[in-house]
Amino acid sequence: MPHDDYIRIAVVTGLHGLSGCLKIMVVSDISERFAEKNSVFINIDGNYQKFAILRCSLQKGRGILELEGVEDRSTALSLKGSDIYIDKAEAERTRRSALDGESYYFYDIIGCSVCYQGKIIGRVRDILETGAGHILVIETGRGKDLMIPFVESMVDTREIRNCMLTIHPVEGLIDV
Repeated sequence: MPHDDYIRIAVVTGLHGLSGCLKIMVVSDISERFAEKNSVFINIDGNYQKFAILRCSLQKGRGILELEGVEDRSTALSLKGSDIYIDKAEAERTRRSALDGESYYFYDIIGCSVCYQGKIIGRVRDILETGAGHILVIETGRGKDLMIPFVESMVDTREIRNCMLTIHPVEGLIDV
């Protein structure tokens, strides 16, 4: 499957113990994705390898994850720094139960056109996850990306189903 068929839900940040348990940083708001027996994927040498979750404990965006087939420290060490994914089709199957009517996945936002003062100024290229919140990276086509805090007061998402966002940045934040 191409990379676009997967959604990143966590990053392996280290090891826990000697039996192959992984320390993870979670980037998904849906903790049910880490339930026992669920499948996750890790990109190993360009191939997405499937793993079954044996056990996971999460607390405040961090966790300890045990995967079938990762049973020793050296195997776990080889995964340090790797992203953990789920199949995008699985995310779509669980969309109704996982999201309320006002919510959406990040991949729904990436690629959306961005409107400012009635004009299309670019499209969302990426969403950065920072300690203080999320930042929209807007590709303008002028060789310079704009970065807008992804907060309700600055980003109107009412037209997201039409692949359109309207921004209302504070004065002086952007110059277009």
